[in-house]
Amino acid sequence: MPRIETLIDAYVDANIILIIGFLVWSLGRATLNRTRFGQDHLLHLRLTEGMILAAIISPILAALLARAGAVFFPGISLSAADIALAQFLNGHVAMKAQDFEAVLTARQAFIADLVRLDTWQMQGLAAVLGAGFLWRCAHTLRDMARLRRLISSSYLWRRFGRLDLRLSDATDVPFSTRGLTRRHIVIPSGMLAMPDELRIALAHEIQHMRRKDTEWEVALVVLAPVFFLNPVYHWWKRGLEQLRELACDQVLLNRARVTPRAYAECLLTVSGLRASRAMAGQYNLITPRVPFLNFGGPARRNRQALVQRITAMTDHRAAPALRPALIWPMLVAGGFVLALGTAALQRPGDWSQDRLMLSTIVNLERLETRNAGLGQR
Repeated sequence: MPRIETLIDAYVDANIILIIGFLVWSLGRATLNRTRFGQDHLLHLRLTEGMILAAIISPILAALLARAGAVFFPGISLSAADIALAQFLNGHVAMKAQDFEAVLTARQAFIADLVRLDTWQMQGLAAVLGAGFLWRCAHTLRDMARLRRLISSSYLWRRFGRLDLRLSDATDVPFSTRGLTRRHIVIPSGMLAMPDELRIALAHEIQHMRRKDTEWEVALVVLAPVFFLNPVYHWWKRGLEQLRELACDQVLLNRARVTPRAYAECLLTVSGLRASRAMAGQYNLITPRVPFLNFGGPARRNRQALVQRITAMTDHRAAPALRPALIWPMLVAGGFVLALGTAALQRPGDWSQDRLMLSTIVNLERLETRNAGLGQR
């Protein structure tokens, strides 16, 4: 069974990898925006999903990179600590050996202090981490239970294989979700009297099903308790949600099954229904599901998202054909950077030659300090 120090070390690594992945993703999107594919939201979405997957499998990529490095560049370490130590021993770092060793072992010392809980600061940090994790777990389980009750109270309308179309009086926004074996698209009962809006909403949610967006949403919700304290997780998740809706709109408009005007009017109609119910005090902010319109955040953010989608529709042009020759090099480059970053985080060996040399220098400094103190007496 892994020790608690190992689990905390892996948790710190995961958060750092998440930050590196987010930075690489942001750079990739900025690069795409400078090309003629800048308005291709589907391409941006595929880049986003690819980078998230690369971040998840980065430990495997780092292991493969380290093995390749050992074959082609024997004796060269990818660990940032080993590289910094080599620079110090070569005289490129102006710092006392004791101070440098303290910097080099700061992370291990922090984890050891957190495990021992000797100080009130560490006790407070552990309490925040534990309480936050449990609160997010409870929040997720509560939402899953509410979603299950909402599905159970709805009415089965149509069934296509493992997909159920359901009608509900308890929601005012169409949404898609899934259980362990079946997928569900839930439509407000009142939309049966609005055939045009119903057709657009169904096409939208079916497109989410085709792209496995519900699976992505479930996975991100499950990860929320782990990364609740990392703002990068929330920024990345929000970016994925925005691109998911823009890409879905783009695909439907490209198929010419609906005009931008009709699509925008449908969004405004559903938004108006949601606003009237919200004023009446009825809310249904439940996850994990993929709603036709997301009202899970502050009102200002909801309005911005709605304006962004309608603006994208009015400016819509048929996007250039998706070019794997563009997306794959970006994913390979991003995966390589993530692999390098993950490999740089690995802990160096305690008994390497450079480590022994640093330990010797530290002991000599301590002996010199001690002798200087005795000489003053």
